[in-house]
Amino acid sequence: MKNLIGCFTFILSILVFAACQKELNFEPLPNNGLAIGTLKSTSGNCLPKTVNGIYKKDQTLTSTNYIEVTADITTVGNYIIKSDTIAGFSFIGIGTVTTTGLNTIKLIGEGTPDSAGTKTFTIKFDTSICKIDVTVVSTVTNPNAVYTFNCGSTTFGTGIYTVNSPVGTTHTVSLSVNVTTLGSYAVNTSANGVSYAAAGTFTTLGANTILLTSNGTPTVAGPFIYTVTSGALSCAFTITVVAPPPAANLDYIPMTTNSNWTNRTVGTPPPNDTTFLQVSPNQKVFGANSYYIFERKVLGVPQDSSFFRKGSGLYYQYIADRVANQNVTINKEYLVLDSTKALNMPWSTNLGSIVVQTLPLDEFTITGKITAKGTTQTVESISYTNVLIVNYTYTAKFSNIPLTIATEERWFAKGIGIIKSVIDIQQPTPSTIETNLTRSQIF
Repeated sequence: MKNLIGCFTFILSILVFAACQKELNFEPLPNNGLAIGTLKSTSGNCLPKTVNGIYKKDQTLTSTNYIEVTADITTVGNYIIKSDTIAGFSFIGIGTVTTTGLNTIKLIGEGTPDSAGTKTFTIKFDTSICKIDVTVVSTVTNPNAVYTFNCGSTTFGTGIYTVNSPVGTTHTVSLSVNVTTLGSYAVNTSANGVSYAAAGTFTTLGANTILLTSNGTPTVAGPFIYTVTSGALSCAFTITVVAPPPAANLDYIPMTTNSNWTNRTVGTPPPNDTTFLQVSPNQKVFGANSYYIFERKVLGVPQDSSFFRKGSGLYYQYIADRVANQNVTINKEYLVLDSTKALNMPWSTNLGSIVVQTLPLDEFTITGKITAKGTTQTVESISYTNVLIVNYTYTAKFSNIPLTIATEERWFAKGIGIIKSVIDIQQPTPSTIETNLTRSQIF
């Protein structure tokens, strides 16, 4: 019996981030020749888009009149992206994308605007639809103005430029100019998903201001140079785009790439031993499901791996068929946590029959239930909120004799993961293994 319980204790260790991987296989996506993707983000918002060129009533569009849209490509291939026809003109892009992910696609303007004002176009690609506004100005009959830039006096609106956040009325640029000949002007410039444009007529000589209004959505963080021209003269200004603040992670087991944890063992065996766990950028497929890989590392070198997936408040672990250098045939997943369950409503996973060190076990079952929700707990002098407390019971049959192998209590902090685990071995000699989280970094 002593050897049997030792094996059971060994099995419990696999259920707390310890299943080892054999190999990783990654298959390329199929390509049926037709590009597949969307113009929208996962949150349902249209991806960045910009309008380029000056649009004038009764003036036929040229190569400077085009729209750039962002498409998230899932299958590479040929594409046709086009708009409807509004006020006598439209946009179309035909080509091929060779890389998946975000691609910037150029839609050339065609036709002649027949009226001034803001025109709202509908852009379609695959099953996605987005709207984009194009401003048409009245035909200018005045002669072109002659002016020079005073670039040192350029001023900016109060808007902050943030990746993936559309610009608005506060994202303006005021150019100081000196007008020597009255007349019309039209300037535009674009970079990094944002365009600026202004058109009008100077009615006074000397110092004047051109107010550039913006359109589009910044795609990348960093400083970007915009240049406007007047004849042979030009003026450049810099716009700095900042990265968006990271979204709060609301998972009870975060699975974002590079998230990592350090745990400390309390008591035996062995006291104060620490482990470092990190989420790999790769994934592993078992059956029909893809799992995030959690690597236990020593001095940055992976020693073994465990596999997790999530969905709709459910968290699963896949137990592979080689555990801690022992051949243990399991190759099944179990439900680690059902965060949607009411208090004290159990869930169970029967892992069936397994053999550990030649000993046959039947109906190896893990049963969990949430005993507390929304609590505040302190572990290693760190306070955590929104903590779930889950109790587990590990049972099996040996020679048809039902046994309770052990019980466990785990604390799950939302956005952090497991902050504490206490495993109580039932027999033959009662013992306790406690593990505390000492630090975490969630991406």
